[in-house]
Amino acid sequence: MGNPTIPFEKLKYVNEQQQLALEELHRQFCLDRETLEQVINEFDNELKAGLLDDRSSDLNMIPSFVTGYPTGQEKGTYLALEIIGMDIYACQVKLKGEGGKLAINQYQYKIPQDLMSGDDFVVLIDYVVECVSDFLGRVGTQDLFVYPMACSLCFAIKQTALNNGRILSLGHGFSYPNGVGVDIVQLMHERMQIKGLPIKVVAITNDAVCVLLAHAYQHSSTRLGIVHSLGTNCAYYEPVSHVTKLQDPSFQHNDRQSMIINTEWCNFGSSRRTLPCTWFDRKLDRESINPQYHVFEKMTTGIALGELVRNILIYLVDRDVLFGGESSETLNRQHGFDTSYMYVCEADDSEDLEDTRIVIEDMLHLSKSSLGDREIVRRVCQFVGMRASTLVGAAIAAIVKHMVEHGIGFSEEEGYSICKFFFFLV
Repeated sequence: MGNPTIPFEKLKYVNEQQQLALEELHRQFCLDRETLEQVINEFDNELKAGLLDDRSSDLNMIPSFVTGYPTGQEKGTYLALEIIGMDIYACQVKLKGEGGKLAINQYQYKIPQDLMSGDDFVVLIDYVVECVSDFLGRVGTQDLFVYPMACSLCFAIKQTALNNGRILSLGHGFSYPNGVGVDIVQLMHERMQIKGLPIKVVAITNDAVCVLLAHAYQHSSTRLGIVHSLGTNCAYYEPVSHVTKLQDPSFQHNDRQSMIINTEWCNFGSSRRTLPCTWFDRKLDRESINPQYHVFEKMTTGIALGELVRNILIYLVDRDVLFGGESSETLNRQHGFDTSYMYVCEADDSEDLEDTRIVIEDMLHLSKSSLGDREIVRRVCQFVGMRASTLVGAAIAAIVKHMVEHGIGFSEEEGYSICKFFFFLV
């Protein structure tokens, strides 16, 4: 778990009780080498189990049915739809070849908060279709032409083909009981036909697969794609022959072909104690909309880190260690501490920690804060943020280790593989 052997320095303005409380938190959140190596090994075991079947691992390891590597010479004009968190992006993409040149015509839409949950998933899809219709009106259409469209969805989808799959889970703050199990392509086609849109969905995938493909189009050595923001996921190339659970006969007996695998690593550690969880993590998970699900995501991403910090601050308040034992309506409210506040506090290197004071007094509406209080808030943000980045690093290390051990991405000409990734922080 935490590492009691790594010393924690005495802070300048805190009293003895506050120092002891911070040392306790430091022991819980500072991960030692042994713990990280254990996380890497557990991740590697889950990865291999997920390639065998759909029952033995927290990692879904979903075959994307996307094979081969982009060359940067592909050409054509396509429609693309991306749903990521509360954002919808409708795009017209023109691939020009010439080593990865492209042009994008893009429009962003926001999903209203009241559509993040409900009783009927169709209501959400109808809103998405309305956004696509608006975008087509902006870019124009040709008569008697059906536009091929690829969809990148933030939902976990069990794919059976490039253009077919059912939703395994929603996540990212979405909650629709009848959304799980939906044939997403069939539903979108039905709602688009009702709307009269000349569109055919030819491919579905998720954001991590898209990040990998988009970057590989311009940088052909790319073999690993990561999205990390409100949610988190990773996709990488795996030889088809290693994906035992892939029963599609068209891919069997093909030892040379590689396919992008969607790990859905957001769910790592959800049903097995493979992550160094604290009491604060378990409390946050119990009170979330999806308990015992997406635990890795809750420990590392913007959707939950602010709430984790809030829980710790409330714990310190209740022990009379912080703010003189006083709280506020904002701090008491779930998600009252926005994840963006963490960056403000962590980056505050002023002598009087003025930016941290603003967060405490102006954003959290505490009447006053001492310099010791500000030091504590800043350090708690650092503890939570450092552990999150360290865990993500361990997960990346596990996948890179797996790829290196199996020679994935290596070429005889170059002798090595370069893995590049996009990393989006809140």
